[in-house]
Amino acid sequence: MTTITELGKITSMKLWTSKDIKTLRKKYKLSQKALSVILGVTEHYIYYLERGLRKPSKSFKLLLDCIEEKLKKKGGE
Repeated sequence: MTTITELGKITSMKLWTSKDIKTLRKKYKLSQKALSVILGVTEHYIYYLERGLRKPSKSFKLLLDCIEEKLKKKGGE
């Protein structure tokens, strides 16, 4: 994990492996299409990420962190 400073608050950014992305999607019962819409990318990009054919950028990892947090709050975890 990498630590970053956001408005004076230290947070941790996950590394987001292909397995992590697929696990997140399945945990919240999202299709690749649904996750792609939430993240603003193509369904193919999610497919590539989950198979390790593409690596998420640092900014995309931060977006995944934010989406995961939002899904946690929505799900009541």
